[in-house]
Amino acid sequence: MKTSASRILFIIFLMVPILGIGQSHNIKGTVVAFNKYPLNKVTVKAKKAKTVATTNENGEFEIEVKKNDIIRIKESVFMEYNQKITDDIESLKINLVFDNKEKNVDVAVNSGFIEREDLEYGLKYLFRDNSVYTNFHDAYEAIRYAIPECTIIYENGKKGIQFRGPKTITGSNAALLLVDGVIVDDVEFINPGQIVSISKLSTSAAALYGARAANGVISISTK
Repeated sequence: MKTSASRILFIIFLMVPILGIGQSHNIKGTVVAFNKYPLNKVTVKAKKAKTVATTNENGEFEIEVKKNDIIRIKESVFMEYNQKITDDIESLKINLVFDNKEKNVDVAVNSGFIEREDLEYGLKYLFRDNSVYTNFHDAYEAIRYAIPECTIIYENGKKGIQFRGPKTITGSNAALLLVDGVIVDDVEFINPGQIVSISKLSTSAAALYGARAANGVISISTK
């Protein structure tokens, strides 16, 4: 009996590290501002793994994450950043959005995040790159970030956005898409870095588009 018990314990001992394989891994990334300047001393956290990393002078970091973890950055002078780590993500380039308030300039510089001349140049000439949308691979992901209640769907081999229950009036469940006021079939052609704003039209505003707005209307403004 003792021999059998010893064998079982030995097998369990061997299995523990095997079971742990794939549950966590390291991911590298870079944190910048204005899509250009590396940010130093920024704290990066992995929610599920409960790990913390700090960027170096080149904006680089490496952190241990678990499957479907969430990377979170919350510094007082930048807009909060959250990113789910899906299986297809091998590295991250994070463009933090500076909270453009006069008092935050001194805080950002004194905290060592960025040089004053770089920050002032960015605010004056690169303000269009001070946008969270530059972090996304395509416009659909940007829409899902801006309107959390929506989902990406596929109809007839094309992507679409749905943020209401299924409709039958138009034969489609996808919301109507506007780009700079013009109706479009899809937004694949948009570079997320060109997006200025994304919004869901109110019921009264959407009514202007008649039956085509049965599933709601999403408006995108670009540079």
